[in-house]
Amino acid sequence: MMLIKDVCRECKLTKKAIEYYEQQGLISPKINENGYRNYSPEDVSVLKEIRVLRKLGISIAEIKDILASPNKSAALAKCKYRMDLEVEKAIAKKKCLERLVKDYDIEQAITYIEEEIEKNFTIKEKLLQAFPGSYGMFLCIHFGQFLYGKIDTEEKERAYNKIVEFLDKIQEIEFPKELEEFLEQGIGLLEEIDMEKINSSIIDAINNVDVYMEENKEAIEKYFEYINSDEYKNSPAYKMKQLLLKFQQESGYYDIFIENLKILSESYREYYERLQAANKAFIDRYPQAEKIYKV
Repeated sequence: MMLIKDVCRECKLTKKAIEYYEQQGLISPKINENGYRNYSPEDVSVLKEIRVLRKLGISIAEIKDILASPNKSAALAKCKYRMDLEVEKAIAKKKCLERLVKDYDIEQAITYIEEEIEKNFTIKEKLLQAFPGSYGMFLCIHFGQFLYGKIDTEEKERAYNKIVEFLDKIQEIEFPKELEEFLEQGIGLLEEIDMEKINSSIIDAINNVDVYMEENKEAIEKYFEYINSDEYKNSPAYKMKQLLLKFQQESGYYDIFIENLKILSESYREYYERLQAANKAFIDRYPQAEKIYKV
C-alpha cells in the first residue's frame, strides 16, 4: 500500500490528477480510518496505464472503455482508427493548402476536398460541416460520442442523407425569448470536458441501472418531489422540456432521426438498446417516472 505522495512520485502524476481519476471512477483506493487514502499495487498500475493513454490524447470516456474491456488491444484499436483518420486528413489538408498557396484555384480545391479529404471525415465532422453554429453543436453535444465512425456502406450513406434531410427541413422549435437565452447560456457554459463527464455518467448509470437506483435512492426521491413542485413547473427548464417533448413527438424525431441514427452508428444502436432496458427497469421501480416523458 502507498500514500498519495509516493504514488505521485512513482506514477509521475500530480495529486490533483490522481484525485480527478478517482472522481471519474478509474481507481478506488482504500480509505484509512484517519482519512488518508492507501493505494494498492493495482491502483498504481492503473494510474500508470492512464498516464500513458492520456499522453496519447485518449479521452477519459475512452480510457474507461479500455480499462473495462476484456480485450484492451481491440478497444485501443478503435482509438488508433480515429487517430489514423486524423493523420490522413491532416496530410490531405496540408497538400490542399500547398496547392492553394501555389495557385489559388477554388474550383480545383473543391474537387480535391471532395475526393481526398471528405472521405476521411467522421460522421460527427460531417454533421458539423452540414450544420455550422449552435445547431450542429447541440446535435454533437448529445450524440457526438457515437459519431466517430465513417460512412463506409451504402446503407449508412442512405441513413445519413435521411438524417440531414430531416434536420434541414424540420421546423425549428419556437422558443420564447427568455427560453432561447436560457438555452444559449447553458450551451455556452458547457465545455467539452464537462460533456464528456456528463455523458460518461449517463452511460455508467445505464450500464448499472440497479446499482445507480440503489446508490441514488434519496436523490431520485428528491428529484420526483421537485418535478412535481410549482417551482419547477414555473421554471424555464420545465417549459423547455415541454417544448422539446412536443417537438420529438410531432416532428418524426423518433421515426426518422433515431431510427436512421441506429443504422448509421452501431455504438448508438447498442446504447439505445441499453437505454430502453434501463428505462423499463427505472419505470418498474418508479412508475411515476413514466409521466416525465409525456407532454
